[in-house]
Amino acid sequence: MIQPMSTALTPARIQQRQFYLFVCSHSFLIGLFPFFLPVYLYKQGLDISKICYFIAASAITFSISLYVWDRIKNHLKPNQLLALCYLLELLMVTSVIYAGPKIVDQQYFAYLIAASYGCYQCFFWTTQRALFIQRSASDNTGNRYGNFQVFVVIFLKMGVFIGGFLLDSENIELLLLISLLCILLSYLAVLKSPGQLEWPFLAWPKLSLKNIYQFKDQYRSRQIFALDGLFLFIESFFWLLSLFLILKQSFMQLGLMIIAITIILSMVFLVLKNKIDQLPEQLIYSVSIVGYAISWVLRANLQADSSLLAQFLLLCMIAFLTAFFRLAFNKRFYDLAVHYPKKPYTLIKSYYSQTALLLFFVVLGLVFSSQNIYSSLTSGYWLAAILSPLYCIYKTRISKGDSEQVTRIPDTQRN
Repeated sequence: MIQPMSTALTPARIQQRQFYLFVCSHSFLIGLFPFFLPVYLYKQGLDISKICYFIAASAITFSISLYVWDRIKNHLKPNQLLALCYLLELLMVTSVIYAGPKIVDQQYFAYLIAASYGCYQCFFWTTQRALFIQRSASDNTGNRYGNFQVFVVIFLKMGVFIGGFLLDSENIELLLLISLLCILLSYLAVLKSPGQLEWPFLAWPKLSLKNIYQFKDQYRSRQIFALDGLFLFIESFFWLLSLFLILKQSFMQLGLMIIAITIILSMVFLVLKNKIDQLPEQLIYSVSIVGYAISWVLRANLQADSSLLAQFLLLCMIAFLTAFFRLAFNKRFYDLAVHYPKKPYTLIKSYYSQTALLLFFVVLGLVFSSQNIYSSLTSGYWLAAILSPLYCIYKTRISKGDSEQVTRIPDTQRN
């Protein structure tokens, strides 16, 4: 007799559902407003130099929040950590809505927003990264990251469409209301998913400042972590400002252009993410770095007076080369993070990246103080093109036995 197939969810499926609910809800929330934050700050009167200082200020609060996250996570239940992530998201959006309009007259309000932005970014991205590593193995990080990115992109662009429309119509109050409702519904949805939330990373031992300073491995991770901090914000803040200026400073046109590019790239990305784990890793990684450097050269030469079709094709090429690199780079990062002491590796990345952000963008703020925004953005892209080849120093994991060569936390500091 044929037995009916069980419809009960396995623990792995329950964890997957909880993970995607958490990540997708935050992606939608990011698309509603935080995605547009650099453009919003520019519209409120911050020049490119002040935006660099804003990034540096957010790096400070990110690092402080990371230290706090590491110390309170052991005392929190999973649902409490979730609630805190959603609460910080709401705090950040609220700070922008109420402090943002005052930036025109009193620019120090921008640093209040930077403080809340850094706190939220820390708690969300640190929690997300830990959850992702917890669910991954070395033979599927590329595919899992690809699957994860597909879901993230869909919900992010939904948020971008709604956020762009509301920002164009200056309906900030409705934006806050939608954010609040989304936060409440998302939190309840995660809590009501079947099964118990079980997050082993909450039991990870705390990381001391000495552990961070002394961290060293044979893969040059420390240098790459510092380098990647600079690139992540040039990718997000600088590039979004360029697109906004090219598209005649329209939030809605900016959102629609990004969504159109994403739809086209998604078809390529769906194929690529299923193949990357089977392809020669070093070859793919090297090719992706070359493409990444080319993408910065293309950015530096993008002309605002080109035809809409030419701009769209060029933007698609830039987006593909960037997404391809990020897929290859993150596969390498997560391959290492899965096999090495997880908490030191993932948290140390954030500490080094944020420290580099602080130093890089303070310097860029000083350099750009005498330049207009167009010259500054172009200079930033040429700097990125020159520095991109440095990603080649990031070595791959060679064998299963080499995980012991990463600096570990001494036993005396594990309690």
